[in-house]
Amino acid sequence: MSDNKGRFFIPILFFIAIGGTAAFIIYYVTSGAISSNIMFLSQMNAADFVLILLAASIPILILEYSIFAIPLAGVFLIVNRFLKAASYEMNIMNIGRVFHGRHMIRRAAAPALFSVASSDMLRGIIENAVYVSAPTGYEFLHDATLSLMAALLFMPLALLIFMPTWVLNDSGIVTHLKENKLEIRQCPDTQGVGRWVSSIFGGYALIAFPITMINTHLYEPYIAEGVSLTIRQLLNASLLILGLPLFVMAFIMPVILFNERSQHRVRTKMAALATRLGATIIKKEKIEKVTRITSEGILTEEGGKEIISTAKTIRASKTEREVVSSRKAISKKKDGKKKVTKKKKKT
Repeated sequence: MSDNKGRFFIPILFFIAIGGTAAFIIYYVTSGAISSNIMFLSQMNAADFVLILLAASIPILILEYSIFAIPLAGVFLIVNRFLKAASYEMNIMNIGRVFHGRHMIRRAAAPALFSVASSDMLRGIIENAVYVSAPTGYEFLHDATLSLMAALLFMPLALLIFMPTWVLNDSGIVTHLKENKLEIRQCPDTQGVGRWVSSIFGGYALIAFPITMINTHLYEPYIAEGVSLTIRQLLNASLLILGLPLFVMAFIMPVILFNERSQHRVRTKMAALATRLGATIIKKEKIEKVTRITSEGILTEEGGKEIISTAKTIRASKTEREVVSSRKAISKKKDGKKKVTKKKKKT
């Protein structure tokens, strides 16, 4: 990726500001917890113990990345190759190197939504382990803290799914339809292997997240209990639903930053594995605008350019260019000979 270190400024600021706010909310709400409710805490204050866990989670998550990201990416790659071997080729595309801070923050969204949507079952366990008492007037923070702590507890499992997709996407490993499959009337399907995996779990997160949040923070506490919603309660619930993923994203940022610093090692190992699975390097061509479409809606030959070229098509295009150049050279020689014979006849 790009060596511009300035691109790390926004993700680091996001981690400090949003992650610090999340840690403060957790500490503020759990400060009223009774330490005897957690048997293994002994005499330690529950809020202090939670902060220690939050601080320790960062090196633990980085260690998790170092151990599992590349092996699990290899597993996903092998599964994809096995499932798509009949119709798809696997290739390594020479992709771009630019990856700004906003791209890093955006990358954390899918695992954060997945964590929040899947961790609702842990709320009861946390509530039984830690007595959470929100200050008067801030009762909505009780549910917010429980959901946030549950999502952070579930986050390592979510990262086991999404970290390998980062590795695959950064390595430029793609699958596309074989040449003989393009004879059928269908679009040339080209997709990154990492995107193939993340779209499955990311799609679940996009659907499950709003359902879980509305049920947990609107339906159960208010509608199911017959409590009339005030504007303030509705605003608090809305802020809670929108803010929880941001808090979880902040704690994912250190892992994403570590992934950025590990690009050379990651790309080298994944390229070696993909090559052993039969992948070849392909070039990325520019997309040209369509110049003409027939009345049947079919593109003319000069109407566009193939987006993806396999190693076979690249070799074929080179041989075609060589044939054309050789023909031009032969025609020039013939024209030269004709001119010479005409001059001799005139003399």
